[in-house]
Amino acid sequence: MEIKVLEKSDSSIKFRVSGGSQSILNFIKEEADSVEGVTFAGFVMEHPLEKSSVFVLKTESKNAEKTLKKIIEKTQDDLKTAKKEISNAF
Repeated sequence: MEIKVLEKSDSSIKFRVSGGSQSILNFIKEEADSVEGVTFAGFVMEHPLEKSSVFVLKTESKNAEKTLKKIIEKTQDDLKTAKKEISNAF
């Protein structure tokens, strides 16, 4: 998976994810939707054969990068918890 920042300002970040699945972007988007101060979070698949998507995060404040890091950490924690619960179930 390769990530390239396309645009970055105090209140927004736009980046491309190449070679990965949209599943992780769905997790990040869902988490972002629950974070106070996030005004927009979403992504679009550029081309299905290239497996490339562009993700956009916009915030009310001037902490878009800090907010994204917080969202990713929470997503990682959620995935670890899910892995543990699934492992325990089987």
